[in-house]
Amino acid sequence: MKCPKCGAELEEGHLYCEKCGEEIHIVPDFEPEIEYSMHETLSGIVEDVLAEVPKESDSRKEKRAGKRKGILLAAVAVACVLLIIGIVWIVNAVSRYRYNSSGYQISKAEACIASGDVEKAVQYYERAVELEPEEVSLRFSLAELYNTLGREQAYTDCLAAVLTSGYATEDETENAYKKMIAFYRGKEDYASINTLLINTNNEEIRTAYQEYMAVPPEFSYQEGTYTTVVPLKLTSSIQGTIYYTLDGTIPDENSEIYTMPIFLETGKYEISAMFVNEYGIQSEVVAKTYIIDIIKPPAPEVDNYSGDYTTPTMITVQVPMDCTVYYTMDGTIPTEQSAMYTAPIPMPLGRSTYKFICYNEEGVAGECTTRQFDLQMQTDFTVDMALARLMEIMVANGKILDGAGTPAGSLSGRYLYTFQYALSIPSQGDFYVIYEIYEDSAGVQNRTGTNYAVNVYTQEYFTLSRDALGGYVLEALEEMPEGEETPES
Repeated sequence: MKCPKCGAELEEGHLYCEKCGEEIHIVPDFEPEIEYSMHETLSGIVEDVLAEVPKESDSRKEKRAGKRKGILLAAVAVACVLLIIGIVWIVNAVSRYRYNSSGYQISKAEACIASGDVEKAVQYYERAVELEPEEVSLRFSLAELYNTLGREQAYTDCLAAVLTSGYATEDETENAYKKMIAFYRGKEDYASINTLLINTNNEEIRTAYQEYMAVPPEFSYQEGTYTTVVPLKLTSSIQGTIYYTLDGTIPDENSEIYTMPIFLETGKYEISAMFVNEYGIQSEVVAKTYIIDIIKPPAPEVDNYSGDYTTPTMITVQVPMDCTVYYTMDGTIPTEQSAMYTAPIPMPLGRSTYKFICYNEEGVAGECTTRQFDLQMQTDFTVDMALARLMEIMVANGKILDGAGTPAGSLSGRYLYTFQYALSIPSQGDFYVIYEIYEDSAGVQNRTGTNYAVNVYTQEYFTLSRDALGGYVLEALEEMPEGEETPES
């Protein structure tokens, strides 16, 4: 068979010429308006023929002639009617075939695209999708036509239909997701991308585009009642910021930013948190309630009362079982990073404020105990006087060369003498305790292990050490006669 327009050979079953694009009509391509016109015309012919048949004749001869004529005309009329019915049936059959043929609809759509009539092509593709919903590729073609026409909602709806069609392969599904995400990204509509990703079960797509997601933060502990301190962590696998509140109010971007575990101690906590990704999209708010019911350790018992003291005193604390006591001297509340109480503490000279607190094994802190002391020795012999006199003795004994502590001999650093605390030794008296420290040329300081004790009343100098039982041992420090040499220190 040849094309009636260009004469090219046509393959069997083709509906249009591949060379010139001419549509090949196997049967007449009737349009509904032409079909109606033909029906009206043929119906008019039959009516005109029947109208010419006489109803009545006065003469018998005329009746017989009219009867023969009537039979002939009736036969012609019947033949015409049958012809009309046949033509109408053929027209209707062709129309129904074309309307219900996805191949025909697609060919017409492609012809419209070739001629630039995209609107008409959309109509043909929409019909083709109705006829073959399982053919997912048709939806992609239709979506592209919508996109060409700028019909954005129709474009995304058509791609969304791929996701829910039930006929799409895994590759087709992922392709639909990628096209929708690319479209929303171009519009900077990150909220729609988040909604799309939140509602999908496709983990590959969620992983590939996770930076666009705003997933609520995860809590490291289930809500409920606990009898220990809860170090609650709020986490997210996506780059962004977590905001939270502790009183049940809805968090926003002015709320507390989560940076480290939230330690929940005794009490009730209503924690609400949300996540905000790098594109400013907020997740849903997650709220959990925690009741922490643990017994706090008791406040430390300090043996010394607040007040004025004239005799050096050791501050003693009773440490509760299974607890650790921490203390500060600057008036702040102690924490587990403060100094640990391990033995009686010498009371400092002058005014001082001590705060003590217990922590149990679960890390729960009890109430704080505060003591204020004022130790004033009943002597005119001050600490500065005791230090100055000790330096003179060290120079006289040849250990140092001057008041700066310059060592005698080859050492390049210096000796320092620092007051530590006042000490009362039973049956021996009250003393200033002084440590000897060596500082090298780099400024690094270390205790030499030699300590001195100066009687605050007799002004006698001693070296101070401890015996095997922990008792204090005093040895008199004598000033060597002038001119007598000592071994090099």
